Amino acid sequence: MGHHDTLPGGTQTIPMKPLVLLRHLTALYVEDDPEQRETMGDLLRGFFHELVTAANGAEGLQLFQAQSVHFVIADLKMPVMNGLDLASAIRRLDRRVPILLLSAFTETADLLVATRLNLVDYLVKPLAWAQLKDSLERCAEALYAEGQLFVRLAPNTTYSIADGSLRRAGDAITLTAREKVLLDLLVAHRDQWLSKGRLLAALFAEFDQGSDAALKNLFLRLRQKIGSDMIVNRYGVGYRLRQDAP
Repeated sequence: MGHHDTLPGGTQTIPMKPLVLLRHLTALYVEDDPEQRETMGDLLRGFFHELVTAANGAEGLQLFQAQSVHFVIADLKMPVMNGLDLASAIRRLDRRVPILLLSAFTETADLLVATRLNLVDYLVKPLAWAQLKDSLERCAEALYAEGQLFVRLAPNTTYSIADGSLRRAGDAITLTAREKVLLDLLVAHRDQWLSKGRLLAALFAEFDQGSDAALKNLFLRLRQKIGSDMIVNRYGVGYRLRQDAP
């Protein structure tokens, strides 16, 4: 089933086909078994623009915090931090990102906890192709329903996560590669403050006083494109998108 959305300032209608949309998005896959991580990872890479992988929940949480992630797929039973604890930690940071948990067993206690975490699905391994495809489509549906694919930054400014396009008053606004990375981070983690150190690590390979100035300049350019008051910062805390943005 497809969706349609209309860009602000115009009447253009964009088809929203879930599996096509996945090709523009980034997923995090967390699995402690190396063979399973490689096999399942190869399969998932066919669906997504980018797949990042982790060997346990703690490593997965670090990756989730460090970059823009649109989906989370995690095994339930893992050392260091299991899938439920990872999902709980992610939910404290982001109420919207779709989460899929995978398990070789169906355990009632785990299912009860999972229902409170607003998961898109809880799947029992081994997975059938049709079952995985259906769950991923529901993840895309959830992103659409939550307004995650098109983010309204201001009354006349919309950013498309699906293709990285920014439109203001109906006109396309060009973003540099680094501006896009920064905007993706702000959108993906809109429920939390992003520290300067975290942003520098994500945006610059080696950061020093020079990249401090580069970060300030990057924010200045991005504010000019999405609206000067759409990004707020708090001294000693960090940056975030304005929470009351329309």
